[in-house]
Amino acid sequence: MKPHAIALALLMTIPAFASAALTAVKLGGGIHYLHSLEQIKDSEEFDENSLGYLGSLQLSSAGITVEGLAEYIPDYLGFDENLVMPQVYLLLGQLIYVGAGAGWGYYNKDWTDDPFYALRAGVNVGRDPLGLDVFATYRFMKWKVLENVDSEDWNSITFGAVLRVSL
Repeated sequence: MKPHAIALALLMTIPAFASAALTAVKLGGGIHYLHSLEQIKDSEEFDENSLGYLGSLQLSSAGITVEGLAEYIPDYLGFDENLVMPQVYLLLGQLIYVGAGAGWGYYNKDWTDDPFYALRAGVNVGRDPLGLDVFATYRFMKWKVLENVDSEDWNSITFGAVLRVSL
């Protein structure tokens, strides 16, 4: 059900692009560093730092970009479980941009109960057909990730880099 909501949100952006000429379609891949702001003192196994891998598809028109991301994070939080996170962002600007997005996580063989929300800022460098996007996000996440941990606040600061090619 939740992945369908992300797909629906992405489909709802199509009318915005139908009224203006689509100026760019970009495909890319990159890395993503996450730092959890949650402090868990009771667990020596907890690792507040994670490294993920990204796949990206961007559709742009008139300084507005819709981006679909698929993220894979092996060994999330140091607990030998992988995290998969489909996401969608609406970005404003070209060289320097800001935006907001949302996504869900698939962790420990189940979808998270709630989506996460994110604010993002970045810089696109390079010229077509190849470019590099360097960005930072602040994610607002309320998930019951670990059964033996009372906290549900998994807000994080992230930094990413995605190499993209224009199609």
